[in-house]
Amino acid sequence: MRSFKSAMLVFGLLAACAQTAPIAPQPDLPPDDPRQAELLSSECTIYFAAVARMEADGIDVSGNPTRGCPPEAAGVSADINAMISVPSVTGGYPQTLYDRMLSRGIPVEVANDISRSKAFWDLVAKRDSLLADF
Repeated sequence: MRSFKSAMLVFGLLAACAQTAPIAPQPDLPPDDPRQAELLSSECTIYFAAVARMEADGIDVSGNPTRGCPPEAAGVSADINAMISVPSVTGGYPQTLYDRMLSRGIPVEVANDISRSKAFWDLVAKRDSLLADF
């Protein structure tokens, strides 16, 4: 019985360590603003597309890049293929979004491609547009 309790304690600690905070809300918007959910869904769509691409390419998925994401975001397509001509990742939100991808376990090579994708820059533009209306 003692070993069972020890095993349960270990599993409980591992489960607690695996828990991470969901995607941070945009600090420029109120927490209950529907635009928060719209931005979260768009960001999560990129994470689901990244996981699908890594699995298709045989790349090990480290961690859980889609943690905290609404499951319906998995059903939305996102073009995460690198475009030929794109702006470079600059400070502010583009850098924050890039850093979030890395912190969620998306490999640098994949994050670099995504940061040059239509989905990435559409999300940056959407955020800017939503904040401009704020």
